[in-house]
Amino acid sequence: MNKKMALLAKLLILTTLVTTISVISRANEELMMQQCHNSDNPTLCLRCLSSDPGSHEADKVGLARIILKCINSHLLVLTKNASTLGSQHYQNPNTAAALKQCGLGFSTAKHGVGEADTQLITGDYDKAAYDVSVKVVNPPVSCRNSLEALNIQVPSSFRYHMDVYLALTQALLRIVDRF
Repeated sequence: MNKKMALLAKLLILTTLVTTISVISRANEELMMQQCHNSDNPTLCLRCLSSDPGSHEADKVGLARIILKCINSHLLVLTKNASTLGSQHYQNPNTAAALKQCGLGFSTAKHGVGEADTQLITGDYDKAAYDVSVKVVNPPVSCRNSLEALNIQVPSSFRYHMDVYLALTQALLRIVDRF
C-alpha cells in the first residue's frame, strides 16, 4: 500500500509540475504577444523572441534585451555585407565611399546597441530609448538613404537584413516606451 501511495504522490507532484510549467509558459507567451502587439511587424518581433530559449522566462526588460540581441545579429551581417560590397566596388569611388560610410555607421550602431543594453540593465529606460533612436536607428537609415541617393544597387539579402533590423528597432522602441 505504501508503494501505491508513494507512486500516487510522485504522480501528483509530476502533474502539478507539468501544469505549473504549462501555465508559466502560456503566461510568458502572452507577455511576448503583448509586447510585440504594438509593433508594425508583430510576427517578426515574436519570431525574434521565440528564437531565444530564455524568452519564456524573461520579463519585459529581458524581452527587450532579446530583441536587442536580434538587432545586433542583423547588424553583424550588415557590417560584413557592407565591407564585402565595398571591396567589390573599389573601381567606383562614390560607391566604395558610401559603403565605407555605411560600415562606419554600423560601427556606431554596434556601440549604441551596447549602450542601450547597459541602460536597460540599469533601468534607465529613457536613455535606452534615446540610444536606440539616435545611435542604433540613425546610422543604418543614413546608410540606406545614401545608397538610394546614389542609386547603388545592393543585393536583396542586404535589403532584407536592413529591413528586419529597422523593423526590430522600431519594435524595441515601442516596447521600451511602455516601460
